[in-house]
Amino acid sequence: MHRRALRERKLNLLDVDDDYGGVDFTVIGDRGIYLSLDGYRREEELLNVSHKKRRLEPSNLDDQLALWIPVPDEDFNEDEARAPPSESATLGKRKQYVSTRDPMSLWRPLKGEFLTELLRHDGLGDDTADPRCAHCNCGFSASPSDRLRLFKCYECGQFLQCADCCLLNHKRTPLHVIQEWNGNFWVPRTLAELGLIYQLGHGGFSCPAPDSAVRNLTVIEEPIIHEIKIRYCKCSKSDDADNLEQLLRNGWYPATVIDPGTCATFRTLETYRLYNVVGNMNVRDFMTSVERATDPSASSGMTWLPDRYKQFGRVSRQWSFLLRLKRAGRGHDPQGVGSTSLGECAVRCWACPHDGRNLPDGWREVDPKYQFLYMLILAVDANFRLRNRIRVNELDDPSLGPGWGYWVEPESYREHLKNYVNETEISTCIAFAALLQKDTRMTTGLRVSGVGGCVCARHECMRPNGIGDLQKGERYANMDWIVLAALAGFSLLWLTISYDIGCQWKLHFPERMKQLPREMHLPLQDINIQFGLPVWHAASHNEDCQNQNSLSFRPGVGRSDGEGVERTWSGLNPAALSTKDAGTGVRADAMEAKIDNHNYLKNVGQGDALQRKLVIAIAERDRQVAGFKDVNKTVEKDVKVQWRKAIKDWEQDSTKPNPFILSRQDCPTETQVRLEVRKDEQNLGGGTAPLHGRSATAFLVAGIQLEDSQRRILAQLKGTALVSADRENKIQEWRHALYVKLNKFRNLQKIYMPGCAAVLENHEARRDPDAPPPKAEVVKLFMPSEMVAAMPGDPLHGCIAGLAEMEAKLRVAQCDNSLALLRSRLHAKRHLISFRNANIVGQNLSTRARTLIEEIGDRVESYANRYRKGREALISLKGADKYPHLRELKPEDVQLDGDAGESDSAARKKLAMIGAGRGARAPRNAPGTSRRLMSWIWTAPGALDEEAMHDSIRVEWAKSFARKTRWCEEVMLLREEMRRVLRYLGWQAEWWRGRVGLKEDLPMEAMSGLKAYALKQAAWHDRLGEFFRTKWNVPAVTVAQQLLAEEVSSADHLFSLE
Repeated sequence: MHRRALRERKLNLLDVDDDYGGVDFTVIGDRGIYLSLDGYRREEELLNVSHKKRRLEPSNLDDQLALWIPVPDEDFNEDEARAPPSESATLGKRKQYVSTRDPMSLWRPLKGEFLTELLRHDGLGDDTADPRCAHCNCGFSASPSDRLRLFKCYECGQFLQCADCCLLNHKRTPLHVIQEWNGNFWVPRTLAELGLIYQLGHGGFSCPAPDSAVRNLTVIEEPIIHEIKIRYCKCSKSDDADNLEQLLRNGWYPATVIDPGTCATFRTLETYRLYNVVGNMNVRDFMTSVERATDPSASSGMTWLPDRYKQFGRVSRQWSFLLRLKRAGRGHDPQGVGSTSLGECAVRCWACPHDGRNLPDGWREVDPKYQFLYMLILAVDANFRLRNRIRVNELDDPSLGPGWGYWVEPESYREHLKNYVNETEISTCIAFAALLQKDTRMTTGLRVSGVGGCVCARHECMRPNGIGDLQKGERYANMDWIVLAALAGFSLLWLTISYDIGCQWKLHFPERMKQLPREMHLPLQDINIQFGLPVWHAASHNEDCQNQNSLSFRPGVGRSDGEGVERTWSGLNPAALSTKDAGTGVRADAMEAKIDNHNYLKNVGQGDALQRKLVIAIAERDRQVAGFKDVNKTVEKDVKVQWRKAIKDWEQDSTKPNPFILSRQDCPTETQVRLEVRKDEQNLGGGTAPLHGRSATAFLVAGIQLEDSQRRILAQLKGTALVSADRENKIQEWRHALYVKLNKFRNLQKIYMPGCAAVLENHEARRDPDAPPPKAEVVKLFMPSEMVAAMPGDPLHGCIAGLAEMEAKLRVAQCDNSLALLRSRLHAKRHLISFRNANIVGQNLSTRARTLIEEIGDRVESYANRYRKGREALISLKGADKYPHLRELKPEDVQLDGDAGESDSAARKKLAMIGAGRGARAPRNAPGTSRRLMSWIWTAPGALDEEAMHDSIRVEWAKSFARKTRWCEEVMLLREEMRRVLRYLGWQAEWWRGRVGLKEDLPMEAMSGLKAYALKQAAWHDRLGEFFRTKWNVPAVTVAQQLLAEEVSSADHLFSLE
């Protein structure tokens, strides 16, 4: 009897490590199931075996943090986080006292008493009746012949000392400030005048073999400049220490290396460094303050103080540089400071991916859909405030550590720019384009017109070798070098670069890269690189360019806005005033110190920043996921598969059709109209160059885009967010960016609209001088259409010839395209409403559906307002009859057939409910539209048909899918960044422990210092890592409640002061 065989195809998951190098594989094959000849036993055999590599998830990596979930959100509920405090919590709220709410009100009545006490210190105080030395009790005599001299020391305390006791007590503290009582008031004295000679090498104690020479020394000890007398040590204790080393070991930094006559204390140098990097105080202001504190009369010339401005500027620069070397561990390197490599002294971002430092083992083998977790996201931009002037007879004084920190290596950079040839690529898609001026920046009298920079887009830390000077605008030759220098040693698999002119810069980037040194080349064949436009700057690009390059549609970037470099510039710009006239080396070192502090603060602030961002991201992710589910239900399964494939295809090949834009256009796009207007302008001008390097068309487009930005801010002000502080910060950034663009617009307005200056002046004169200045979103732009009413007697209305005609053509395109987009969004809205009415029941699902529909409604209202603004301008320019197809858009016109019922529809529903019984509800789709007329927007040219309606739904679905995906990525990215921060801190701690004993050719005393510093740094990084992990273990709902409580407390404080 033949064997009967039954076969079934199924997966058999087996872990195989021994034969495949420790990599997990899935065994796939045919499992044969056989019955024995007697039919009572079953036999199995695995046939046609093949091995498929198992997909590896980040949680399966060999990493102690792989399974750790920062800020757990299992029980997170936004409504619970927003819920008002319970009654018990309210009763337990801390009582508000006047001393905390308004302490100034308590002080005001006491100002006289405070003033009296201040004046009391100008006399003898408690010793007025019987002034005596607090140490030896000798008394003061009023007789000038045998008068006992009495002194007071600020540092020692408010008691009296005789001359002998004062000298004895200050033998080891020569920098104390003393005053002498002359019988009527206190006069300043120095310890040197009393005969004090400070002994170096012994900390003021006696030396068995002191130097016979007594030297004068000026010591800057904030806030006083001291003139003291010193002796160097010549005994065996200082056999290995020359005069410089004796000063340094005493904590005094010499201003010169040959016979120093001026020193500054370590404490003073560190104090000034912090004043400089935090408060932007320059050397001149600091030394002026110190001189004033030493002797206020010196400013009048009545007394004299030695000028130590240059000396202090020199030593403070050296001190800051040495501190950066020290923190980078360069003092522990056996090869010495001279072996420092490029970028080695820079503070790196802890949260960005660094292979070998904060990435888990095996990260390259992770499933491709999780590879974005290990992607580097950079933001690139130029800054034209950090300029530098040409100085006559400037000394050759380069940076103390050229290329060791954040600046590109200067020599090779300078050699590269010698071969630069003017570029001819000009983008026509940007109204505020840096490209339009990249070769025409005003550089008269300037050595440097600005700087280009490269920062990590998500954490805003400057990259090592990520900043370089721009000699003449934002040229590709400069920016290519800066970006590639910042990417030196790049070893990741994914890279995203955000750049406000990235749409043009990326086009021939590979070809330009080949012209740079080979060691700077990126392995483009081994990495996935994508470019995007910063979210805010994208509004300045044409709509086609925005949709093609928007960061919102780039996979793996989460909700990165790409504007981090702008926030970095805002922190560095205050240094522009003190560095614009500085020498090359002084400027470079000053900016190094400023950037170093910036990166340090960003890193230590990650504990709070990442936690807050994650709570916001969790809440928004949940909203977007729920919203997408509602949209997704309305689409057939096979259609969804087709649409998702279109998105994937476009992400892999951007030349494929863009799924985020309508595939059909029923009117010329605004971009097409702008190009036509630009051609007409060139024809009228006979092909001559535009004024000021900018065309009139670009000027008008800039104005229209400014209007769009204003409406965007106004719309955001009406919105809500989980943590309103985050929204407020964003709005303030948008306002700042809008003011910057508005200033540029005003400068061009003087050229293309000469008559506008007088109108602006009159407008400002009519404004209430006591009222606060208008916010950016309500500033009146005075486009040509607004000048018609302002200058009715002028046929050109204060503009150059033809400008009003150009605006009219652009406004027609604005109205037509706004109507097309409005109709598209209305169709998408109606599709969702129909699905909701037919399928959704229950309060939760209905609320989510309503929220989603309201979001689309907000976009509809945005397009409607844009149409109204364009039509208003057209009426001002051409009258109401010129374009009859562009009719007035009333609120009742912004709807589809069936969106709104007749005025009595509510009453009709009530009638239907009469007699229906208790608990009955009116039908959701009760009739009420039978006699309503169709809105004119559906009879205007370009109204959508069924095919276009399907297209608009596809776009809404794709954008909803992208939003959901980006927010899910954001949550995953933030959690992975938290893990990376902890890994980096752990790596850094171990790195410092490895520095112990690394350098062995130093004296025992120096070795002790190196060891102590390395262990201190290791302990600090360990402690910070433990603090961060504890902070990030707090549940998301608790963090959200804490953030909201902080905002309420802050608001209560502000309201209490009104």
